[in-house]
Amino acid sequence: MLSRAKFIKLKEITRYFRIADELQRLRDCLLNRKTFDQNILEKYCLYLRDFNGQLFIEELSDVLNEKKIRIKAEKAHFLYHKIKDHFGFPVPASKFIKSSNDSEQPRSEKTELVIILENLRSAHNVGSIIRSCECFGVKKLMLTGITPGPEKPGVIKTAMGSEKKVMISVTEKTADAVKDLKESGYMIIAAETGYGSKDIENYSFVPKTAIIFGNEEIGICSDTLKLCDDFLSIAMRGTKNSLNVSNCASVFIYEYVRKCGVAMTVS
Repeated sequence: MLSRAKFIKLKEITRYFRIADELQRLRDCLLNRKTFDQNILEKYCLYLRDFNGQLFIEELSDVLNEKKIRIKAEKAHFLYHKIKDHFGFPVPASKFIKSSNDSEQPRSEKTELVIILENLRSAHNVGSIIRSCECFGVKKLMLTGITPGPEKPGVIKTAMGSEKKVMISVTEKTADAVKDLKESGYMIIAAETGYGSKDIENYSFVPKTAIIFGNEEIGICSDTLKLCDDFLSIAMRGTKNSLNVSNCASVFIYEYVRKCGVAMTVS
């Protein structure tokens, strides 16, 4: 562990990457039921208070003070990625992919389907899901937590212009988004294995459905799961027990449209 003097002499990005690495170790230990000595993180938190206006101090304190193992792992996970994203580097505009042969007019009406992305980390996954939402007429896409918005270069790259054609909202707390949807008569579905999850193949959707997809590594937050009306999953026939979240979202959206959506025009 670094001394206070050595920690203070580090560049800002180096200090925070040291903290991020410790948060990653904390998360992994908690998820694997291993003991973890958080003394180093506690020291780094104290060291940060030697600087005025330092970033993420309160969030780091929140992680350290959390008593519930699962919630502590979630907070450590999200703060780790928040720090990494804050000090990351954008994709240059020269690497964006553009498409010139898309129709300007939608092929059908929008469905009633709403998609919620909770704490997704990958901008590329978000961009891919936006594209699926546009292709299949999703009514609205809601981004919550640390999910990158449509202004991020990685999102723009994989959305390929579809981000301009999808109604997208950004909400800090998933609970707020769910509350508004329930007041509008929506049924809230969690795309999640376990928890008595039902097979999507045999599921009957109602028109006003909102589907939540969680973080690529840690899933949907435990507090959010308590707000859901039902749990759905895709039956796996291979050795892996899950799909990439963008692929999973495409399957869910297609199944909803096939069973409950408006008729699509084949191009």
